Parts: sequence; C-alpha cells; structure tokens
Amino acid sequence: MTELKDFIEIGVEKARTQIELAKRIGILDVNLRMAKAGKRGLPIDVCILLADYIKVDRLEVIAASNLVTEKDERRRRIFESCFKKSNSVAASILMASIVTLVLLMAPVEPANATHFSSVKDSLFVICNSIERKGSEKM
Repeated sequence: MTELKDFIEIGVEKARTQIELAKRIGILDVNLRMAKAGKRGLPIDVCILLADYIKVDRLEVIAASNLVTEKDERRRRIFESCFKKSNSVAASILMASIVTLVLLMAPVEPANATHFSSVKDSLFVICNSIERKGSEKM
C-alpha cells in the first residue's frame, strides 16, 4: 500500500522541488509539507491533480490522503481496499507477463517426422473404425 508521502515524493522528483510541485497542484508549500509529514491529508481536487501529474490511479491518491487522518476502522478498511484492488490487477498483469516471457523463451524443437507418421497412422485407424461403426448401424 502506497502512502501519501510516497506519492508526494514522486511528484517532487518530477517537479524537481517541493515548491514547484505545490505550485503545479495549486496548494501552499506549507500544506504540502504537512501532508508529506503525515500531519494532514490533501483536498480531493488536489489529490486528483497530483495523481494526474505523476500518472497514477486517482483513487489510490485520494485513499492514501484520507488514510492520513482517518481514525474509524471501518472507514480505514474501505480506503485500504482501494489499494488491494489495483494491486491484484497489477499482480495479474505481472503474472501474465512472466508466463508469456517463459513461454516465449522456452526452446522449440522441430517436429520429428516419425512422430507425425505415428499420429497419422493413429488418425487413420480411428477414422476407419468410425466409418465401420457408422456403416454397421445402417
């Protein structure tokens, strides 16, 4: 689960300074500093601007901001669930990527001609047996 200070740090890295980030998302530097220190959250509109600026899910930034000050356990679990959902999607995408990579890197051997002839013979026997059973019923 990512905390609000982590999102702010990403924004500071991108903007180069905390003052510049504060200007970009439309708040005072002192308010951004307090949010980064975990003393207060950010307004929802500022969370959305921050999320768009650092290109992350808006809901995660809003939830992280609310978790800074929320004391009610039921509400905290609701906000925490915002991270679990996106993390499971990310985990699914990661797993699919790994499986694809493993399959692409698996050695591929050319088909053996004797293997095909045995398959061909097996199919011939199966087809003949089906034809015989079909003609016996008539």
